[in-house]
Amino acid sequence: MNFENFNVHLFKEINSLAGNNLYLDMFMIFSAQYLIFIIPIYLLYLWFRKDKEFSLYVFISVLLSLSISMGIGAFYYHPRPFSIGLGTTLINHSPDSSFPSDHTTTIFAFALPFLFFKRYREGIVFVSIASLVGFSRVFCGVHFPLDIVGGFVVALMTSFILYIFKKPLFFWISKVTDEYQNILGKIKILKNY
Repeated sequence: MNFENFNVHLFKEINSLAGNNLYLDMFMIFSAQYLIFIIPIYLLYLWFRKDKEFSLYVFISVLLSLSISMGIGAFYYHPRPFSIGLGTTLINHSPDSSFPSDHTTTIFAFALPFLFFKRYREGIVFVSIASLVGFSRVFCGVHFPLDIVGGFVVALMTSFILYIFKKPLFFWISKVTDEYQNILGKIKILKNY
């Protein structure tokens, strides 16, 4: 069995669970479409919790990983399951390239830095959520399993390279946050006049 046949076989196994239980379908639709919004919510939480530098670092990981994922999708077209008449589709999606999964790339690019920086409690929670997002995208019929693996690999490689260069990256990030604090300070002075 080659990779493509395995990909289709595994998709059919996972996607065959769709359409059998309304509550499971609703949970998976929510996971596939809305769990990703945890990213801006938690990044803002980190920012206002005085963890600005790490917040920006994770934001860069997400932005860079997503850019790479979208670049791959622009140059390599792989049809989505519903584009070739496969499976049960629970959510609407444009028939653009399915590989790699942008949702999976984005949420793993958000989750993995927590593990790299030994913030294991947050990291384990977010990697679990990212895994659920990836699984739900297949369950809902908009991705093949290898799209999810591809998204994970893009996020892993990008976030690991950023981790290797964390010292110079944090140097520039600290300059940005210092400038932000300076601007806030000037605004407060102006308000007092």
